[in-house]
Amino acid sequence: MIFKLSNRRSPQEVKLKSLEWAVITQLNGEKTVAQIGEILALNQEELQDIFGRLIQEGLLELVNHSSTTQVVPQHLLKEIEYILTLYVGPIAAILVDDVLSEMKLERKSVEVRYLPFLVERLSYEITSPEKQLKFQREALEIIRDLDYA
Repeated sequence: MIFKLSNRRSPQEVKLKSLEWAVITQLNGEKTVAQIGEILALNQEELQDIFGRLIQEGLLELVNHSSTTQVVPQHLLKEIEYILTLYVGPIAAILVDDVLSEMKLERKSVEVRYLPFLVERLSYEITSPEKQLKFQREALEIIRDLDYA
C-alpha cells in the first residue's frame, strides 16, 4: 500500500512519537509501506501500529496509482465479513452493510482505495481494543495477500 499525507489534517495538530514523525518524513505518495519499513528498520507489527494510528488520526490518504477504478471483488468483502463474524457474531453482515451505508458506498461497487478505511470503521464495532487491533491485522493481511492494496 502507498500513502500520502492528507490535506484534511496537519501532523502539527496531533501529538506524534518520534517514529511516527520518521514515517511522515518518508511519505511521498510513491514509497510503499514495506519500503518505508525497510528504510526505518521497522518490523511488521511496528508498521501496523504506526500506520494504524496515523490513519486513525486522519493524517494519511491511500494513493491509487491506477487510472481506472478497481472495484473490490465480492468474495473479498465476504472474507472480511467472515473475520468480523469471529469477533461480533452473526450480526457482522448487518454491520458491514451499515458501515458501507455510513460511508455512502454500495457493497457491489466498493473501490479498493476504501478498503483500509472500511476495515478501520468495522473494527470500531468490536468492543475490545485488543480484538479491534487483531481484526484489523487479519483483515488487512487478506487485502495485502490478495494484492488489492
